[in-house]
Amino acid sequence: MSKSILQNEKECFITESTNNLHKHHIFFGVANRKISEKNGFWVWLEGKYHNQDSKVDVHHNKKFDLYLKCKCQAKYEETHTREEFIKLIGKNYL
Repeated sequence: MSKSILQNEKECFITESTNNLHKHHIFFGVANRKISEKNGFWVWLEGKYHNQDSKVDVHHNKKFDLYLKCKCQAKYEETHTREEFIKLIGKNYL
């Protein structure tokens, strides 16, 4: 398992709780999930924020989903180029 580029601790990215954690791949779908795993494009989320509460969870909340995508791309671009990111993911989120 790769290390997340957005987190150092195993805790919810939103609440810092260590309860009911789910691993969320920021760029999902078959191909992007593998890319996310390899490059650390994932975060820990409490189940509520992952897929257990359609009012707030990342799989139903487009703003939250886009927020994570932007944070991830910005972090990646601290050590890589935008072109490298687009080559991996196929889209610019910033």
